[in-house]
Amino acid sequence: MDRDLELQIQQLCEGLQAMGARADGMLTNALRAFTDRDLSAAESAIAADADVDRANEQIQHGVLAVVALHGPVGHDLRLLTGLIHISLHVERMADYAVNTARAAVAVSEFPWDLDLTEQIGEMGAEAANVARQALRAFRDEDVTLAHQVAELDDSVDRYDQGIFQRLVRLGASDDAQLDWASRMIRVSRHLERYADHGVDIAEQTIFVATGESVDLGGRDVD
Repeated sequence: MDRDLELQIQQLCEGLQAMGARADGMLTNALRAFTDRDLSAAESAIAADADVDRANEQIQHGVLAVVALHGPVGHDLRLLTGLIHISLHVERMADYAVNTARAAVAVSEFPWDLDLTEQIGEMGAEAANVARQALRAFRDEDVTLAHQVAELDDSVDRYDQGIFQRLVRLGASDDAQLDWASRMIRVSRHLERYADHGVDIAEQTIFVATGESVDLGGRDVD
């Protein structure tokens, strides 16, 4: 590999990992806003979104500049293509962290359900782990770890299903709880979507490493 090309790709990869760490921190703060009713943590998560957006733009423009300058092929081109896709996934993860933080502010006016709050916290921790593992797999081009990401995501899906069923029953039996229950269902969905973007990062990792396109779960991610 051309030395200049190698250095530029390394810088882009490091920028992506830093962007992922920022999104991870945003989710951590959003979850703290739920579990500790710390609205300042929610504000921190929301404010950090602009930094992630800027990082995404820098990576997108950086990849296009490298492609135009060096005309990479083979693995290098797959890696650069992967960087474009993965930075978009990380940007969407940050958006879901923001949605979660905003929801924490919105439901702070409602009575606190400790049991459900703990479930949300556990689900969020699982979702964060999915994304961390996916980004680690991409960093190391670890195909085995990338395949394991889909298994980690199954735990997030189970939480989502359990929370949804619980809240639907609650809303159906108590009209006074319906608004709160519907808001919490959306929170669960935000976390589920966050994790799904991690699965897509794992799929991109496998493509970069092997040239093969795989579907690790048939998810429809927005």
